[in-house]
Amino acid sequence: MNSKSGLTFCFLVFLTIGFAQKKKNSDIFHVDYLYGKIMRHSPQILHLIQGPTQGVLFSWERETFGEKDWQQLYNFPSYGASLLIQDMGSPELGKIYSLHGEYKFFFWHRKLSLKTGLGVGYIPNTYDPVTNPRNTAYGSSFTASILFGLEYRFQNIFNSPIDFKFGTFLVHYSNGKTKSPNTSTNNYGLQVGLSYDFHQTEKEYKTTVLEPVSKRWSWDFLVATGANDSGIWGEPNEAFLTLTTSVNKRLSHRSGIRFGLDAFFTPSVKTFINYRAIAFQEENNFQGDEDWRRVGVFLGHELYLGQWSVLSQVGYYIYYPVDYLNREYLKVGLRRYLTDKFYVSLLLKSHYSKAEAIEYGIGIRL
Repeated sequence: MNSKSGLTFCFLVFLTIGFAQKKKNSDIFHVDYLYGKIMRHSPQILHLIQGPTQGVLFSWERETFGEKDWQQLYNFPSYGASLLIQDMGSPELGKIYSLHGEYKFFFWHRKLSLKTGLGVGYIPNTYDPVTNPRNTAYGSSFTASILFGLEYRFQNIFNSPIDFKFGTFLVHYSNGKTKSPNTSTNNYGLQVGLSYDFHQTEKEYKTTVLEPVSKRWSWDFLVATGANDSGIWGEPNEAFLTLTTSVNKRLSHRSGIRFGLDAFFTPSVKTFINYRAIAFQEENNFQGDEDWRRVGVFLGHELYLGQWSVLSQVGYYIYYPVDYLNREYLKVGLRRYLTDKFYVSLLLKSHYSKAEAIEYGIGIRL
C-alpha cells in the first residue's frame, strides 16, 4: 500500500468510527501530511541531510468546555495523542515512528491553534560501527520526540463535519545523551490535513468566577535519576542521581517562580575525566583524580495546567571542579501532581543545544 492509499484508507476508517459515535462526543480525528527538511544545526550531520523529510500524522483530540478552572484560563484547550510516521530523507537515518501526548491552544475564534506534543520515538536504523557508521545523529533505538505545530483550520467545509487545515511544524528527536552518538535532528516544514469533528451539536463553553489561589511560599525537595553516557562512543550508560531543593512562590492561577539548588552526582563525568587524562596526556588538562560532582543554583518558572505543570529553569554551577560542557545549564520538562504535596517529574537537562540527561524524579512540596 503506498502512502496516498494508506492516508485515504485511514481517514475513511476515522469517518466510519465517527458516524458510529453518539453526537455528544467531543472527539476530533485528524490526518496530516508533513513535508519538510532537517535543520543544519551541527556540521556533524551535514552528510545526513540528503532529501526532504516526509511523514503522515494521525491524531486524536478531545475538546474541553470549562468543567475545570484551568481550561477556562487557557481559552478551553484540547488534549489528545498522535502517531507520527516520518521518513527522514536519507538511508542512514531511515524512518522514525513516534507517539505523543498533546495539548492544543486556540486563538482567533478557534481557527488558529498552537499544538505542543511530547513523546517517544522508535528508530529501526540507528548508528552501528559496522552496518551504519554514518548515522551520527541517532545512537539508540528509542528517542524523545518533541512536536510543535501551528495550524489554521477552515471549519465545516461544504457544511460537513470535516475541516481542512494547513500550517507549519517542528519535530525534535534526541535521546538526551542516553547513548552516543546523539547529535539529534530538528526538522521543520509545512503540513496539510483533514479533520472530522464528532461533536455536531452546539458547543457550550462554561465560564465561572475562579476562586483565589494561595500565593504563599512553599518548599520543594526532589530526587531524580536516569542514565547517560560520557559522550564517548561505545561507552555504556551509567546511572546518576540529582538532588534538588527550592523555594517557590505562586504568582497567579497560571504561574509561579522557583529559586533553588541542584546537586549532581554523575558518574559519566568521572568516566570522561579518566578518558581525557589517559587519551590526551600531552594536553595535561586532566589528572584523573578531579572531583566529578557539581552543584548549581537556578531560577525557574512553573506554568500550571491543572494537575500538570510545565517547568523551565536556568542554572549556573557554583561548584564546577572540571570544565565539562558549559557552566550554565537549562532544564525543561513536565510535572504531574499526584496529590497537593506529592508529584512526579520528567526533565531534560541541557547545556544550550547539547543535551546531558533526561531526569525522572519524584518530589514533595511542603
